[in-house]
Amino acid sequence: TKKILKGKQVLMYCTGGIRCERASALLRTKIEHEEDTKQLGIKGVYQLQGGIDKYFREFPEGGWWKGKNYVFDKRFAHAPPVVENLERQQKSGEVLGKCGACHKPWDRYRGKKRCPTCGVPLLICKECHNADKQKTKKIDKNVKCDLCVKEGITSKRELRDKEKKEMAAYEKMLREKYGFKEINPKKSSSTGIHSSVTNKPMKKAKIVPNPNKITRLFIKNLNIREIDQPQLCELVEGITHIEWILDRNTKQWYGAVFVEVSTPENAAKAVGSIHKQKVYGRVVHCSFNKPDPKSIWPPPNTKI
Repeated sequence: TKKILKGKQVLMYCTGGIRCERASALLRTKIEHEEDTKQLGIKGVYQLQGGIDKYFREFPEGGWWKGKNYVFDKRFAHAPPVVENLERQQKSGEVLGKCGACHKPWDRYRGKKRCPTCGVPLLICKECHNADKQKTKKIDKNVKCDLCVKEGITSKRELRDKEKKEMAAYEKMLREKYGFKEINPKKSSSTGIHSSVTNKPMKKAKIVPNPNKITRLFIKNLNIREIDQPQLCELVEGITHIEWILDRNTKQWYGAVFVEVSTPENAAKAVGSIHKQKVYGRVVHCSFNKPDPKSIWPPPNTKI
């Protein structure tokens, strides 16, 4: 990003002109106080008053604007009125986006598909969406957003580690510049255990009664942006199978799982240690869940 900004004038814009005010103020502050940003020689920082929404009203044919603007509502994106009118008449215009699966020109968000690593919405064309729905061509985890592909991000954990390293480097720079003292993380108490998943002390692991020797657990209210298979296996010891429960309408995972563990003792330990504990900002519920004798458990495609 810094290479792109070097020697340039910067124009900030957003949909309604609010977020760009904060972003432009931040960049001006960094230019004023941070030497590496100052050395970029940025010639000025400006913002589009009223945002793209106002710009489209003043220039209904688009002016200097190209493409569509992403919005955080059910429209997902909007364009200048003249362009949207052409779409309603099913007349093709310039398409800047592309389908994340087949790479054909496409600029409509549909099917609620998201990047499996960073979680941003994906552009998936009608044909690929229908093929995935009909299970003739699966949209797998290799279909990611352009930025994750460009930066080589392959998992949620890798993205978290990257963000943590960048934040740690920035905080170190601020400490060296302004003399801030580093706050040491709280040490685990003698009665608690430390979890690298929650990054804070958890209650001491205890084995709760499990008289029926159940090895299947139901866990809900997990953080969908943070928890993946490695994180879940770190949270619960001895997992052999995971069934990610999907929403019936969206077909997306919503934070609940059935897991099979290797022994009844591991199941009892999991319930005793993580039930009603906060993990990544959410209070997790974990309980024994005896399989229905009429169903097949564990399903063959859930083994890890």
